[in-house]
Amino acid sequence: MSLRQLRAYIDQRFFQQRRQAKQRGVEWQLDYWRWLEIWQTSGHLHERGRQKGQWQMCRLADIGPYASSNVRIDRMEINASEAQITKNRIRLARQKAACAAAGTAGPPPPPPDFSKNRFLMAISAV
Repeated sequence: MSLRQLRAYIDQRFFQQRRQAKQRGVEWQLDYWRWLEIWQTSGHLHERGRQKGQWQMCRLADIGPYASSNVRIDRMEINASEAQITKNRIRLARQKAACAAAGTAGPPPPPPDFSKNRFLMAISAV
């Protein structure tokens, strides 16, 4: 692979990752040179990919933007595991919000205490 081909390949990977983040609604705060530096520092640029045993740029706890302070390079299996945990947490939060909106969240309210209502006590005495 020539130097020109290598540069084109790396450029393509950067733009692909940035585009995929945008498609998933994840903010991207890395410029090309910072992205490349993170990968080169990891020593795994040549091993990046989406297959088992390959390396990926991961957001901490799969939350927040792709930013130099919020990413690390780790194995695909670890990244997939964190993503699943985050998806489950989001799903549960949405279910809880839906239940709250429907008025089914939490235990039912206690029945009214009529013993303190003088009007009802007066009616029941009649």
